[in-house]
Amino acid sequence: MSFWPFGQNLNNSNVNKILDEYFSVLRSLEKSNPAVAASVQRNFSSNSEDAGSRGADEISSVDLNESNAGASRSGSDSGSSSLSSRTDLHDGDIASAGTTMIVTIQSLNSSYIERLLEEPELLNELSRQNSNLLDFICFGFFYDSKSNFKVQHLDYLIDEMLDCMDKVSEEVLGESKQTAFKADRVQGEGEIGNTDDHSAENSGNMNSEQKFLSRANLISEIFSLDIWLMTESLIKDDTNLSKIWCILKHPNLRSENSSLVPIFLKINQNLLNSRKDQYLNFIRSKSDLVDDMLKHVDISTLMDFLLKCIATDKVEAPTGIIELVEDQRLIPKCLEFLEDPKYGPDVQACAGDFLKALIAISANAPLDDMSIGPNCLTRQLASLDSIKKFVDIIVKRRGSALNITVSIVIELIRKNNSDYDQVNLLTTTLEANPPSNRDPIYLGYMLRHFAESLPSLFQIILDAEKDTNKSLLENQLREKYQPLGFERFKIVELIAELLHCSNMGLMNSKRAVRIACERDNARAQLEVRLQDALEDLRIEDRTNGDHTEQTDHDNKEDGQRTRTDGQDNDNGHDKNNYDNEVNENALVPEYGEAENQLSSDPAANTQAECDDEEIDESFEIPYVNENQNSKLRKNPTIGDLFKIKLYDTQVLPKIIELFLSHPWNNFWHNVIFDIIQQIFNGRMDFSYNSFLVYSLFNLSGSRKFMPEEIAELAEIKDFSLTKDFILQGYQNSYMFYERKHTNLGYMGHLVLIAEEVVKFSKLYKVELISPEIYETLSDQSWRFYAEDVLNDTRLMYSKILGGGNYVDDGNGNIIPHLPQSSAQTGEPLGGDESESAMKAGGLINVESLEEQLGLATESDLHDKLRDLLVANSQSEVDKKNKANGVIILGPPAQS
Repeated sequence: MSFWPFGQNLNNSNVNKILDEYFSVLRSLEKSNPAVAASVQRNFSSNSEDAGSRGADEISSVDLNESNAGASRSGSDSGSSSLSSRTDLHDGDIASAGTTMIVTIQSLNSSYIERLLEEPELLNELSRQNSNLLDFICFGFFYDSKSNFKVQHLDYLIDEMLDCMDKVSEEVLGESKQTAFKADRVQGEGEIGNTDDHSAENSGNMNSEQKFLSRANLISEIFSLDIWLMTESLIKDDTNLSKIWCILKHPNLRSENSSLVPIFLKINQNLLNSRKDQYLNFIRSKSDLVDDMLKHVDISTLMDFLLKCIATDKVEAPTGIIELVEDQRLIPKCLEFLEDPKYGPDVQACAGDFLKALIAISANAPLDDMSIGPNCLTRQLASLDSIKKFVDIIVKRRGSALNITVSIVIELIRKNNSDYDQVNLLTTTLEANPPSNRDPIYLGYMLRHFAESLPSLFQIILDAEKDTNKSLLENQLREKYQPLGFERFKIVELIAELLHCSNMGLMNSKRAVRIACERDNARAQLEVRLQDALEDLRIEDRTNGDHTEQTDHDNKEDGQRTRTDGQDNDNGHDKNNYDNEVNENALVPEYGEAENQLSSDPAANTQAECDDEEIDESFEIPYVNENQNSKLRKNPTIGDLFKIKLYDTQVLPKIIELFLSHPWNNFWHNVIFDIIQQIFNGRMDFSYNSFLVYSLFNLSGSRKFMPEEIAELAEIKDFSLTKDFILQGYQNSYMFYERKHTNLGYMGHLVLIAEEVVKFSKLYKVELISPEIYETLSDQSWRFYAEDVLNDTRLMYSKILGGGNYVDDGNGNIIPHLPQSSAQTGEPLGGDESESAMKAGGLINVESLEEQLGLATESDLHDKLRDLLVANSQSEVDKKNKANGVIILGPPAQS
């Protein structure tokens, strides 16, 4: 006998036997009872347009008695063809059944479906798409013994599932597996150790509740089967869908661990996937969709389901879900979780995760099948109202709310980089691309407000430094240190992302501000016109309905009502116009304080556009000069505005100082490297970026380019990126290695920053940017580090485990490559050849290189650099002695 189930004959399953009994009784009643025959015709007939419809038909006791007494009056032919076509019963089987029992209306009761729910093969038979079983569940019915109402099997299963949920306690729902284990253990102890009756009673209750939970799960499994007939039967009746939806309002649905969560999701996700259009019709009818879902914002799987519903609304196939949740204030309600202090960090984190996931699927560059592109929800997140809330949360709330809010803003910037917009704002027109809610998201309003709020953000960094309540921590080297904390890290991470944003093309165009305002105003006007049209249509329908219902003698009343409706319409129209005026007034001045407001006069508009958009890209040499400073500050682009605020606030020196004082925080080191790299890779000619570069090399000299009122208050130290950061950091790490035989944790990023400085000095004629920067980079100490120490360090750090060859990529980086000469001849390059290849940017043989440098380990590199430093120090001493006329006498000659 095979232990495998494959190929076994399951025709003897009890499921089929129960079905045979049910259909036998149903066939007999169909012949003898007109009411049953009519129900069979409605439910089972494949030609009936009402197939699958479910109702509650009441059969009076008189009808039942008459039907049971007189088979001669039965409509025996009614629906018999449809029923016989769906069963394998024959007249002989029915006659045999009739000889063993008296078939009455009470015979068609709930016992059949109850017995089926106890059958272990039920789900297997459904998966095999047993047609009789599917007909039984989707079309079958029974008569309630007490009320004589007809009950559809499908209705009964839904009600039974909900009833079982009500009978299960929150403890069992939330911790079903653990509770079941405890119950079994208590029951076992009672049998062996004869424990008290109270424990046995509790375990019995738990076991009983487990049975109810198992039945609810079983029914949910039935409804979650991807079978057309099953999903079609469910989706046709909004009443049953509403009952299933009400699981969200169950008082015991409180956490992610609740067993009600998978029950709800199994059914609804199956319907969303298999019957999307019909299911979304039901979703659109939910006026409290957002509230129902946000009650469980801390249950991530439910919020993922909401996200899937939103993700059905794509540009090419809109479903209206985005507009639905916007009307129900999804975004403001999500932000309330961050604003209101009554919500804890866990709830705030869940709300933040949902918003970030929404931003991700709304990215301007499609990523996967979930992508829906920019929409009114992300536009609302990037609006000035939302950005003001973000800044208030960051500055006033602090804590976890700050951490989550910063993450949302960062995601908003990353997923809406205007350089990757599908529609270029600067090259399109209102006619070519009419404004819609699917326009790319313009981040200029956000960047401007954050630029103006930069001093408040910087104050958070300063406050954290003054906080003396933080306890000192100890690292593995037994060093005491004060942690940076998440607040400072997240603020600097935000500044780094805002700096990225300031380098986007649209952020450095004044014309982009005007175009964005125009499209926003056009979009607002479109919404107002749509609202007016809907209001007019509603009033027209109501007026027509009133005229239809009224008689002639009510004409006077009708006229009064019409006048009243018209007055309402005027008030509504005025209100819409007022709202629109408010929107228009809010658009330009709020985030265009330096830009000219558009006038109603077309000629004035033209002149305003010219004045506003004209950028004088002429500049003097060197770039960093007073005239350039005044010109850029007079009417800056939004990108330059942020850089100017960054310059005046003196954020960079402070955060760079913290780089060296926290040598083991690699997260901090990485974000500082990102900021410095962005500054060196930014535009140097007509941009305030060159002034940021200048401040890195000569902080004390940067005071002269600040406004007087700011320069007087600023505490500016003497700081240079090369001397006080890179060289100082390297020296600290060198001395630490002498003591501990390991480098400080920031050395990897410090080398990367030094590489950026070297690349900058090679890419530009630095003297054209600023003679003072050129002078700093010409310092002997820096040149020795860049040309000798950094070169050896770079080669050591580029070493590939297992060997291989290297090539200079032209930017000062040594990258692995197979040597052509070696591949052709099979012979390695010699020592002289390696040296010349290195100078020419050619290939380097690793083994030969290691022989020359002797660099196999970090210790070898350190020893090599020590010799370089000693030699360099001696060389400097010799030069000074020679300049001063000092002669160092050697030891006397031996006779």
